[in-house]
Amino acid sequence: MTQTSAPAALSLPSAGYVADRPDLGHAAEGWDLADPAFYAVDPDTPCLLPALAYRSLAFADLEDDAVWTRGWIAVGFPADIPGPGDLLPFSAGHHGIHVQREPDGTVVGRFNKAQHGGCRAVPLQCRTGTQTRCSFTACGYSRDGDSLQAGPDGQPTPAMHQYLGLRPERLLPVAVAEAGPVILARLDPAPDGPEPLPAVLGDATPTFHRIEIDANWKLVLASLARCGPTGAPSIAVETHFPNLVLLSETGQGCAIILQPTALARTLCRIAIMTDGGKPAATERWLGEIDSRLAGVAAFQEGLSRPDGGLVRPPADAAALWVQGELATRILSRSVAAAAGPLYATRL
Repeated sequence: MTQTSAPAALSLPSAGYVADRPDLGHAAEGWDLADPAFYAVDPDTPCLLPALAYRSLAFADLEDDAVWTRGWIAVGFPADIPGPGDLLPFSAGHHGIHVQREPDGTVVGRFNKAQHGGCRAVPLQCRTGTQTRCSFTACGYSRDGDSLQAGPDGQPTPAMHQYLGLRPERLLPVAVAEAGPVILARLDPAPDGPEPLPAVLGDATPTFHRIEIDANWKLVLASLARCGPTGAPSIAVETHFPNLVLLSETGQGCAIILQPTALARTLCRIAIMTDGGKPAATERWLGEIDSRLAGVAAFQEGLSRPDGGLVRPPADAAALWVQGELATRILSRSVAAAAGPLYATRL
């Protein structure tokens, strides 16, 4: 497996920020991250990707180019924004976007009005550390709050200003669609529509929960996609790369949307539908999710240690599926498209 040195333009950030230059390539810890050999799997001893894939800013930048901005991703649930004018924020990769309910009941997506929360350039600490609770709530590097409910007659509230500005119709649009139990968004111009998803949650209003895990989103996705220790054979699992897992059983279930909030931290936005919203049933689904995520934080901690990349742990079927989907998107991406003028990617 060939190792190469990182280009100087990538390894030496200047003035406290890192420029988005996917046309220069992506490299970290001596690896060329665009080399197919980086993603090669030995069929006799399948292993996880090298540890830098779960702890490196350079790899997160590559995922921003190839995953979070170049395909359909789940950003929320229709019940998040039930009324006209209601608004749901979501940080997709390095970009702040929002979805809003229109008076006719449809949804529209836009890039946020204030992309940098008042910063002239995105500070390096915001790119390498945990997303912060920025007072300018539309910053793509801040932590997303709950959905915002509109005022009387669907009018925007003052809290929506940092997202909408005075002329929201002038903001750069984002393709959005309601599919099954979730709202999907795509940041680049989308020539095709999203795949229809099963409405596993039914028509009633779900209950919402948030769980944050100290692990990279790829590890969390693989953990949720595999069978949990509970071994409940009646639970159907449907996974949609990169960030949606649907669990269902006899007319009830839950949808889990994954969102990276740091290199080694993932927020799970959960919508649970149970029979009449019974607390016992809700706790049962939360317990199922906890069982699937057991041990993933400790596993991430091992990968994050300085010596964590010396031995590549074995990969099971779920982890190999995640790696295969990721490799397909990274290796098939167009460098010209990745370097295109997505809003707020150029300094």
